[in-house]
Amino acid sequence: MARVDDGVGMDASVRNTLESFRQPEYTGENRCLPCTVINTILAVILAVAGWLLASWYVGLFVLALSVLLIGARGYLVPGTPELTKRYLPERVHRLFGTHHDEPQSEHDEAFDLETFLRESEIAVECPDEDDLCLEPSFQNRWQEERSSVDTLEDRLERLAARLEVDPADLALEDSMGGYAATYEGERIGLWPSEAAFLADLTVVPVLEERCPEWTELSSDEQGALITALRVFLEECPSCQGQLTGTSKTVESCCSTRTRESLECEACGDQLLSQVS
Repeated sequence: MARVDDGVGMDASVRNTLESFRQPEYTGENRCLPCTVINTILAVILAVAGWLLASWYVGLFVLALSVLLIGARGYLVPGTPELTKRYLPERVHRLFGTHHDEPQSEHDEAFDLETFLRESEIAVECPDEDDLCLEPSFQNRWQEERSSVDTLEDRLERLAARLEVDPADLALEDSMGGYAATYEGERIGLWPSEAAFLADLTVVPVLEERCPEWTELSSDEQGALITALRVFLEECPSCQGQLTGTSKTVESCCSTRTRESLECEACGDQLLSQVS
């Protein structure tokens, strides 16, 4: 019996040691692909050198140890994160999708969200602070629309009407990635949360009603506008809780970024999460 207890204790000790060895800031969603590729190439070179200079099992051991280090810590060679961030050419960052400061396309530059919000009178200057607020009548109409979709049937019927399909073929459900809409079993949309879905679903009728320029926007521009309008919400569409904005610096071996999010304090629904 004592031997079994010792084994359990040893397993826990090993797990704790491995966990303390991991570096989550450079692994998981923070893993840098250029770092991983470069260090994997170096690991293969070291393994081949071990094989040629000693034996094949030395080479295999070096490779296995290197893969373990890269998997747990994100890199093999000390100092790789800072070196990669500082010296890796921008074309390599773009190749791996880790470059976050590329200039906008001409199409994106042409659509200025703030200008559109002002000119269409969707947003106006706040009366008590130097910022933009939704135009009061627009805000009230949006609130009315949100109040009209209390049940799942209401939401499905509203979505079906927009898509011109049978509500029976649609489904709405919590998913691993957020809140999903499916049509005949196939996913057709994904939102960060139920609250984000409700905000988007109910703001479109108001835009169609109050903003003639809405129909002239491209689908990408319409999507950007709908998403941006979530920032102006005064309460959570799901539970009417208070919304809180947060800003967090996310650092990986590829770059330093700022993640901004908007969440409900009461139910935890996330309405926005963007990296700049």
